[in-house]
Amino acid sequence: MPFVKVDPIAEAVELQKEFEDDPEGREMFRQFEQAHRENARLEQEELELRNRLVEFRKSQKITQKELETRTGLTQQAISRFETGIGGNIKTILKYADGIGCNLVPQSKVSG
Repeated sequence: MPFVKVDPIAEAVELQKEFEDDPEGREMFRQFEQAHRENARLEQEELELRNRLVEFRKSQKITQKELETRTGLTQQAISRFETGIGGNIKTILKYADGIGCNLVPQSKVSG
């Protein structure tokens, strides 16, 4: 069965219409919207981190092949990470360590 691309905006509009007269439904929809916005924010932050790491690797003139030796990640995994196709937290941490970067967690500041 092929994958079907889902439009989250169209889904949200449909949900909103379906639950506009139901207080519990409105709350569920509000939570759905909030989760969608948070997910989009996290995706943007991940993209920015990925871009900064790749930019730093290149500025240090570290090749993907050299990074493969330093990290144990395959050159294919490095390429997939850099193009945004793959990667997880372990990949990010190995990549950062391999290029000599320390990732320092920061707590959220309420504002």
